[in-house]
Amino acid sequence: MGLRETMRRTRRKTLLVPAVALVVLAVPLAGCGSSGSSGSPGPAASSSPAAAGGTVSAAAAASFVSIVEPFDPGHPARAGSAPDSCGGQSTAIEIERCYQAKTENVDAQLDVAQSARYSSASPAERKTILAQDSAWLAARAPVCAVAFNTGGTIDGISAAACLLDESSARLAAVKAIAPPEARLKGTDSTDPNQLSWYTTPEGSRIAEISTQGDQTGGAVVAWVIVGGANGFVVNPRQFYFQDGSFTDPGVPELSSPSYYRVPAGKEFEFSIDYSKLAKDPNADKSAAGYLYAPGTPVAVWA
Repeated sequence: MGLRETMRRTRRKTLLVPAVALVVLAVPLAGCGSSGSSGSPGPAASSSPAAAGGTVSAAAAASFVSIVEPFDPGHPARAGSAPDSCGGQSTAIEIERCYQAKTENVDAQLDVAQSARYSSASPAERKTILAQDSAWLAARAPVCAVAFNTGGTIDGISAAACLLDESSARLAAVKAIAPPEARLKGTDSTDPNQLSWYTTPEGSRIAEISTQGDQTGGAVVAWVIVGGANGFVVNPRQFYFQDGSFTDPGVPELSSPSYYRVPAGKEFEFSIDYSKLAKDPNADKSAAGYLYAPGTPVAVWA
């Protein structure tokens, strides 16, 4: 073998050794990329739908806006203990705190339900969910405050109970649960704390006051409305008297404009004269009452 051939072969061996060494070193480096993951591929290596779905859910959870209570600020609503009966508490402050705790428990359920909807919604739907939640929460406290404004201590208790009613109605609406028919007590008192209030799924409040009789043996009833987040459209036909098969639709007084929209957080009162009550053939009036029925009866004042 000539000198030139020997030098050529020696040079090839010199170049090949580092290349093989680099291949050997690359093996443990590749192993380090998955260390601490129990052998599972890292995020960059995974392309399964489950992994992709988990990433979307995490992003949705991060952008979802939870309820922060005005009476317990600084953190999203969270479930906790609450007395079974708020009315059984010994002081007004304890009664209010009881209602607040119950309200926060319901709000925590609201957050769970809404965040689940939010995580599977489209970007446009997510904006709608957040906008509706924000509007409802912004209106909740003003609705309760305007309903109870006598200036007495009882206002605070009534408003706290109102917050719970608002959240409970909202939770039923979000879960698409049809609320049971509400049986409420009628009254002739004008004290808002003595009225029986019904909360609509949209957050509006309705109460009934039997103000006076009329010359025909009927009765003039005042309906009190507090508009929720989207306001409330007054349709007098949805407010009538019923006793079994007997119905008195009533005659709205001139101050009762049809389809007037009560603004959010504002109170509006209108009257209806139920002048046919004397024609009710039923001797037993136990089933009789004034109804609010936007489709099917949802609230009856007896």
